[in-house]
Amino acid sequence: MATRLHNAGHEVRALSRSGRDDTVKGDLLTGEGLEQAMEGVDVIVHCASSPTKTRQTDVEGTDRLLQAAGQAGISHFVFVSIVGVDRNPYYPYYRMKLEVERMIERSAVP
Repeated sequence: MATRLHNAGHEVRALSRSGRDDTVKGDLLTGEGLEQAMEGVDVIVHCASSPTKTRQTDVEGTDRLLQAAGQAGISHFVFVSIVGVDRNPYYPYYRMKLEVERMIERSAVP
């Protein structure tokens, strides 16, 4: 996703726990680095997910990210989800994705 946005002419700053040279070191699980990563940012494209740590990464991590986005004055928050999660409540991963979608809809961040 970051490469596509960059190739389309957008400035991109990627958040990663690895802290590679081409990323900003941060962690949705702890909130580390979120404030610094958002300095000068207008839009967040949120692609992070974890099928094994779904609640912590998807739900709690997104909540941390939304809180930081609200404080930073982010103008748009784009969440990459899965088509049809609202039609399949039996798969736990889909339930978490739907919970995150609804949390974002209720958020003050557009």
